This record gives sequence, C-alpha cells and structure tokens, in this order.
Amino acid sequence: MAIPSTIFRAYDIRGTYPEELNAESAFLIGKGFASYLAKLGIKKPKVVCGRDNRTHSPELQNGFIRGLTESGCKVVNLNESPSPYLYFACTSGKFDAGCNITASHNPKEYNGFKLMTKDAHAVFGAELKKIHGIIAANDFVLGTGSAENADVTDKYLKTLTKLFKAKRKLKVVVDTANGVTSALYPKAIAALGHTVIGLFTKSDGTFPSHEPDPIVEKNLADLKQKVAETGADVGLAFDGDGDRVSLVTERGVFINADHTLMLLAKDALSRHPGRTVVFTVSNSQSLFDLIHQWGGKPLMCKVGHSYVEHAMTEHKAIAGGEQSGHYFLPEGYYAYDDALVTAGRLLKILGDSKKSASGLFKEFPQTFAEAELRPNCPDLVKFGIIEKASSFFQGQFPCNTMDGVRIDFGNGGWAGIRASNTSPKLSITMEAQSPEELERIKGIVLGHLKTYPEIQWQ
Repeated sequence: MAIPSTIFRAYDIRGTYPEELNAESAFLIGKGFASYLAKLGIKKPKVVCGRDNRTHSPELQNGFIRGLTESGCKVVNLNESPSPYLYFACTSGKFDAGCNITASHNPKEYNGFKLMTKDAHAVFGAELKKIHGIIAANDFVLGTGSAENADVTDKYLKTLTKLFKAKRKLKVVVDTANGVTSALYPKAIAALGHTVIGLFTKSDGTFPSHEPDPIVEKNLADLKQKVAETGADVGLAFDGDGDRVSLVTERGVFINADHTLMLLAKDALSRHPGRTVVFTVSNSQSLFDLIHQWGGKPLMCKVGHSYVEHAMTEHKAIAGGEQSGHYFLPEGYYAYDDALVTAGRLLKILGDSKKSASGLFKEFPQTFAEAELRPNCPDLVKFGIIEKASSFFQGQFPCNTMDGVRIDFGNGGWAGIRASNTSPKLSITMEAQSPEELERIKGIVLGHLKTYPEIQWQ
C-alpha cells in the first residue's frame, strides 16, 4: 500500500478515514516509526500509545500497535487518552517514545498520529518525512515485541492537584465537546476544589454537540449561555484531544488566545523575571511590548505546537503559546502543551486574586482582530499560493517570512497568511489598533487573495 506523502504534515500525521488512514496504513506507520527509532540507536524501544475517542481510533490503534510489536517494540497501551495525559505518561514513565492517535480539533472524518520520542519531544518536520521515506522504501526492521495495558490517572491527578490549589474555590463550567477529555478533565478540576458544571461531557467521537475546536467562537455559544444561567465564575472549553483550551468570563465574553497568553506570561514572569516567553507569527504585536515591560524576553517562532515546544526547550522559556490555544507552562511541570495544566494555572490565578475573570483582563491593551479565516485550499497548491502572495506583499510592505508571510502595515497593524499545517486550508490573521484600520488591512489582504481561484471561501 502506498501512503500519500501529504498526510505527513509539519508536526503530525493527519488525514481522512478511511481513504488516507485505515488499519493497513496504521500498521505501516507503526512499522515505520519502530524502524525510525531503531535507526536512532534505540534497542527494543519502550513505546506508550493512546488514542482519542473517534469511532475509527481503535482500528487505527490496533494496526499501529501491531506494526510496533512486529518490529520489536514493547508497547504500553493507555487506550482512550487525552494527548497531554499521554505526554505525561511518556515523560514520567521514562518511555523511549510515544504516540497518541488523534486528529485533535479536526472534524470527525479525520484522524492522525502525534509521534514523540523521549520526554514527549515531538517528531516533526524533516524527521516525520524520514518515517515516510522508510515506509516508501519498505526499509523496516523486524522483531518480536509485546503489548500491555496501563493507567496513570491517579499519578496524573496527584501531580496536578499539588500544583494548582487556589485560595478561592470557583464555580466553573467545563465544556469537553464530547471529546476524549469528557471523563478526566471535569474530574481533575473538581479535584482542585472547584465546583464543576459539565457541558457536553458524554464521550462521543462523532462530536454531536459542536466541533471540538474551542478557538472558533461559534462553538462556544452554549458555554457562554451556561455560564450566564448558572452564575459561574468562568467557563473553560477544551478541544477534541485536550491540548487546547479557551476561556469565557463570568459575563460570557470569549477571551482570545493573545489575551490569555498575556495573563499567563505576566503571572509566570512575576516569579521568573528575565526569562523567555515564546509565541508565534500569528500572535498579537502587543506581546512584544508587554513581555519587555514585565521583565521578560519575547521570542517569535513558527506556528505549530512542535515548533513552540522546540523553542521552549532551546531557550529555557518560562511560558509559551500560540493563537490556536496551545499553551506551554513548564514551571513545576514539563515543557509541553497541556490544556489541563493551563486550566489549573488560570483557575489558580483567578482563585488567588480578588478580581473577577473580566477584571483580570481589563489592563491589557485593546486591539481589533479579525477572527482567524481558514478558507479551503488544496494541499498540492496551498504552498505555491503562499509563495506568490508573499512575493506580492514583499514588494509593497515590510514582511516577515519565517512562516508564510506576516505583513507589517505600520502603527501596530499587521496580517499573517500561511498554509495550515493540519488540513487543506489557509490561515489568515489580522490585527489593528482601530476598527477602521482593520477594515483597511482586510480589504488589502482579501482583495489580493481573492484573485486566486484555487482558494475556496466559505
């Protein structure tokens, strides 16, 4: 079976079921990953494996584990597992490698593989391409391995409850979007001493309530309503595999990822002045000035949790995040993205203060941003379009081409255009200091992009 190279994306493997991912392709990916580990010099790798609750995830996990064991790996199966729970098991259990089978926030017809080596360091970029090369060349190792089941829930909860006990107990609405976090995350937040009101907490991998993407504000309509109905202090929404989170205030106002990262960065730098805070080319320009103001060092990187994680480790950063709702808080923990850790820290900040959730965000500068636009664009042409658009805008404005193109319109106004790393789409973000300036930027950017017939606007 030939596996398309297009599903080996920037920081994970992701495609549609059953056309691109099925039991046979999962088996080959398992063999390819085991052979990749062998080429790194790891003998008889110990690999921890989990999956989300999509209806096809068990089939893919069985095929993947079979590929690992037929290549000599010792596999520990966590079964249904939020991605951060899998990362915790990989790191705390001293595994050589790990994999969570998930498509995160993508619609129900998608699935994927998040691969990692020791200490949950993501396998991404060129290293993922090496695995595809091994599969394409049929260059597999052979061996006899084993598989067993395990559960680290008690250890995980014990670690988190030690970190995030707040002075004030809160009423929290928790929307798990019927994802794999449905049982564990509300239980963990309750274990911190807070009163939890669950929303869409019945596990269902068809995601009947809404798409499991908490950054898309329309997906938070029910959460906003429930917060208002119950008089809750705050609302939290998680994505399908539990590595991303969004916050809604007691007034039902959605707090975007930029402002959430501002709060987390200010809090971390209050205890660790001078440390680095990592964010991406899709984040607000205001982060530069604020992090400097709070005594930190701002560092921009490419979009993608793997890129942020790599930068966090390289620069020993104290906090990090990206526009999609991934946050990295290694203080007393590990340097990977764990939405439950983020939730615990946010609730501790709120519970230790005398302010409301709305009050915590009042001091941050108000900017005007367009909600991320994600028009459809085929994988085979999207990078070419980004290259053309980048050349066009570089001829007129100062541009950063670290990841796609970030166009500087001056006076704090900017726009970012890049290819999605997880689906056949583009990602377009825009920010300005006034609604009028935002509309001007929007007209310039979309006016050009709409000249490309391959882009399908929804």
